[in-house]
Amino acid sequence: MRLALLLGMVVGCRPVAPPSAPPVVTPPPPEVAVPEDHALARLAADHRPSRLDEVARVAAGAASTGYVVSATAVKAAMATALGSGVWPYVLTGWGTDDEIGAQLEAGLAELRAVTELAEIGFATAGGRAGHVGVIVAVPPPSLPLTVERTDSTARLKLAWIWGDDAAVYAVTPTTSRRLAATRTGDQIELAVDCADPTAIEIRAGTRVIATVVDACAPELATDELPPALDLGPPAHTMIEIEMRVWALVNRERVASGVAALDWDAASHRFARVHAADMARFRYIGHQGPDGASYRERVARAPFRAAATHENVGHAWGPGEVHEAFLRSAGHRANLLAADVDRGAVGVAVDPGDPSAFYVSEFFRQ
Repeated sequence: MRLALLLGMVVGCRPVAPPSAPPVVTPPPPEVAVPEDHALARLAADHRPSRLDEVARVAAGAASTGYVVSATAVKAAMATALGSGVWPYVLTGWGTDDEIGAQLEAGLAELRAVTELAEIGFATAGGRAGHVGVIVAVPPPSLPLTVERTDSTARLKLAWIWGDDAAVYAVTPTTSRRLAATRTGDQIELAVDCADPTAIEIRAGTRVIATVVDACAPELATDELPPALDLGPPAHTMIEIEMRVWALVNRERVASGVAALDWDAASHRFARVHAADMARFRYIGHQGPDGASYRERVARAPFRAAATHENVGHAWGPGEVHEAFLRSAGHRANLLAADVDRGAVGVAVDPGDPSAFYVSEFFRQ
């Protein structure tokens, strides 16, 4: 498994110092400010009925029952709604109506900033895991695509009109890895190993062009995974990764007899800033790039905290980083701490490997 060193932190632990010479990298995306007043009602009023509403309803039902959006349920619902195996973007919001609306509006604004959306589904549900809202969305139809299949391989050919070279990734609920693609004139070509079927994401520079259907298995396997093994649909964007990891955190806490945590906007900003610092300065640790200790970072944050815990790391998928934290006694203790009641997850893309990310889990009382 490709996984970098992961570190867990509570107040008072010794941090790891970053290198002194930072590389020049692209800054993280700006925070999107969304007024919270009546946010969910506004979102519902602006939404137009869609084929994807049923997919969102299935996803929201799964999340409100067991915290994590079921990947197998979403895939089956997409097959019914669209007749294809495309993986949608999936955003989740938790809490009160206004908290859900604010989270979803901010997430949707971020999503629209990085990719064009052709259709959006929206639904809410309530269950033993709480009140949840879900948005699912798909990009516009891709350019003409041909697929040549053999017993073990699918070869994809796609017309290409963008100036940037194509970056192609195979995405699963746990990982994202880059695939080799050949560009010849106005066409790209790639081969997919059908022994390891995955969704395919195609980018021009940083812009997502399309998520391609499963070229190897258009008939769609819908056998459900045991709930504890279902890590949710693949996460294409940073906001989706954050939401997916958060759902996994709360599922693990409740399964371990600890109360679920509330998503907190201030904690989200705090975690994102640190993830962005780690990405910019290429390190994994709790100390700030200006030399501030973890205790000092918390002290100067715009909130008060009676107790805090932080996990930081670097990985290629939300399920991967979550499972790695669980295998480490220190990280698991932070994740299951009983002296906190809220928090958030912040991630930032790795400038050296766009399929990877730096992550900060921050929990506080």
